Amino acid sequence: MHFADIERLLTDGKNLGGRSQKIYFGLWTDVAAWPTEPVAPVTLDAADTLSGDILMKAGKGMLELFTTEDAAKLEIKPIGEEGGKGYDLLLSVFAPGLNKKLLGFMNATKNEDMVLIAKDSENQKYLLGCDIRSAKFSGGDGSGTGSTTDGRRGLGMQFAYRAHSPYTYTGSVPLTPSTSA
Repeated sequence: MHFADIERLLTDGKNLGGRSQKIYFGLWTDVAAWPTEPVAPVTLDAADTLSGDILMKAGKGMLELFTTEDAAKLEIKPIGEEGGKGYDLLLSVFAPGLNKKLLGFMNATKNEDMVLIAKDSENQKYLLGCDIRSAKFSGGDGSGTGSTTDGRRGLGMQFAYRAHSPYTYTGSVPLTPSTSA
C-alpha cells in the first residue's frame, strides 16, 4: 500500500452534506452476483472502491424509495475491539406521507434480508449488503401522523449493515429487471 498526503478534498466550498432523495432497495436473496472488494490495493483510492456491478437474478431488479430532503443520512460507525475492528453502516430515511404502500413496505421489510444503495450529495454510492451479510431494518424515528398540521407525516426507518470495511460502489443500479440468471 502506498500511502499519500490527504489534502483539502472539498475545494471551492463544495462541502454540501446529506444524501440524494432516493435510495434503492431489493431483497438480498434476489442478488445473483456481487461486486468484488479490492485485493492488494496499491493506493488509498483503490482501497475504498468495489469493482463490478451488483447483478440481480432473472426477473428481479432494485426499486426506488423517495426520501425527504435533509431527512436521510448514512452513518459509518466503528465497532469491535483491537484486532477485530469493523463498521456499522446505518442508513436512516424518512419517507413522506402515510399510506398503504409505505406501511406495506415497512411491514414487508421488517424481518427481511435487504440490499440497499444510497447516494450522497456528490453522487457517490454506498452499497449496504454483500455476499455473506445483508442489510436489515433496525428501527426508525418519527413515524406517524405528526401532532400538528405542520407536523412530519410519514415513516422514519433505519437499516443497518455490518461490514469489515466501508467501500464506495461505482457500479450501476440495476433498476430494470434482469433477463439473465
